[in-house]
Amino acid sequence: MPRLVRFLAAGLPAFLVAVPLNWLLVSHFHWPKPVAYAVVLWAQVSVNFFACFYFVFERAAARPSLAQYWHFLAGIAVFRAADWAVYTAMVEWAGVPYLAAQLLNVTLFALLKYRFSATVFEPRDAGRPPAG
Repeated sequence: MPRLVRFLAAGLPAFLVAVPLNWLLVSHFHWPKPVAYAVVLWAQVSVNFFACFYFVFERAAARPSLAQYWHFLAGIAVFRAADWAVYTAMVEWAGVPYLAAQLLNVTLFALLKYRFSATVFEPRDAGRPPAG
């Protein structure tokens, strides 16, 4: 199975947690939508890290998993900040229903996150011929 397909499939558990969590926080606990979505994004990033770590990418033995997590979290935070801003604009200013905005953002940011994630999990010397 191609790695991009594995990446998208590995995102499914986080997605299946994120949508009901967003709905629960907004509809039942009455959290402000932007605040609820920020919590949802952090939960998604954490679940996605473990899915990528174990099922999608070859693990770089030279890099400890905790270091990979922080690198992943920091890098994905940039995408998630953009995701949050687009979501908030759609929901608060354009009147897009909040779950529809969430689904649109999944599609919008998937390929960008894949490209970044590959840099986190692949060994630093990936693609270079063996020495000597």
